[in-house]
This record gives sequence, structure tokens and C-alpha cells, in this order.
Amino acid sequence: MMKRTNLLLVVGLGLALGAAACKKSESSGPGAASASGAASASAKAPDPQPTPPPAPPAPADTADYLKVSAEHTDPTKPPVEVTFASWKVVSASFDPANLEGGTAEIEVDPASLASGIPKRDAHLKNPDYLDVVAFPTATVKIANVKRTGDKTYTADATMKIRGVEKTWSLPFEVVSSTADAVQVTFSQPFSRLDFDIGKPESEDSSRVQVVLRGRLTVKKT
Repeated sequence: MMKRTNLLLVVGLGLALGAAACKKSESSGPGAASASGAASASAKAPDPQPTPPPAPPAPADTADYLKVSAEHTDPTKPPVEVTFASWKVVSASFDPANLEGGTAEIEVDPASLASGIPKRDAHLKNPDYLDVVAFPTATVKIANVKRTGDKTYTADATMKIRGVEKTWSLPFEVVSSTADAVQVTFSQPFSRLDFDIGKPESEDSSRVQVVLRGRLTVKKT
């Protein structure tokens, strides 16, 4: 009886060891590796989002402006730029497709000037310079327009500033046009002393030179 009991114990112990070995083999077999790989795949980082296309370039600035640039009294500083915010077309007669023979008159409000420094603005408006109280309007009359290229012209531009008139041969370019208007750009150097604006600051004549620049839309009246 004792031998039989011992035999049963040995057999039972063998079966138990065999079952444990099977379980270990199952946990470390191909199926376990596959499950581990699936877990790793599910835990990996998501695919990166596609890079958005670059933003289109900003449209070119086409706003009108009227400015005068002058050398700073301190040569180490950049030129002074004065912008005139208020101007209007008094009259204009022309063919937008061909400006030859056209005429126009424009009025500018000198008191609308701005240089970025209020103290300097007040100085430029006083009687030593533009004297905006005595001369509240500056004018330019355009005549004798002649074509010089596909979109370029010259014109006799009669400027009246501080009651003084001077006529320039003014080159300009058409940058856009419609059925009843054109937008033109121009740049014209001149001496401010021609219009009794200020006084010489030195013997250097270049110190009184300024440059009138603009991009203006002129509509037929």
C-alpha cells in the first residue's frame, strides 16, 4: 500500500511539473512575442502631420502717398521724411490710355504734414518754413504731358508754395489705370530756398536740397 501511494505521489508530481513547463513555454512562445509586438505597435508615436504649405506673399503696398525727404542736420542720422496726409484733385482732363495732352491741378494742405516728431512738425509749420497760416494751400498744375516710353511721361509741373511759383520738367510713370483714373509715381529733387522755405544752414548747397516723392491716384473730373 505504501509503495502504491509513493508511486501515485511521483506520478502526480511529474504531471504538475509537466503542466508548469507547458505554461512557461506558452508564455514565451511565438504567440507571446506577437502580443508583445502588437502592444509596442499600439504604443508608438502617431504619424507626424503634413507640413502646411507656406503662406502666400503679402500683396505689394499700392496706397497713395506724398512725401518730402531732406537731409538731417546731424549727418550721422537718416534723412528726415515728412508726409502730407491731405491732398485733392481739383481738376483733371486726360485719356487714361494715353496721357499726352492731359492736364490736372492738385491742392495740398501743408498743415497736414507729419514727420513723427510733433515738436519738429510745429517748427516746419511756422513762418520760417511753410507758414501754413499765411499759405494754407500748395498747388501743382500739370500741363504739356509727353510720352517718353511705354508707361513713362514728362510734364510741365508748376508748383506754388508759399506764394512762389516754379515750373519743373517732371518725369513720372503710370503704375495702374482704369477707365477714368490713373495712379502715377514720381520723384523730383529741388532746393527749398527756391520757395523761401527756411534759410541756408551752411555753405554746402546740398544741405538745402529736398526730394518730393509721391504715388498719387488722379481721377478725371
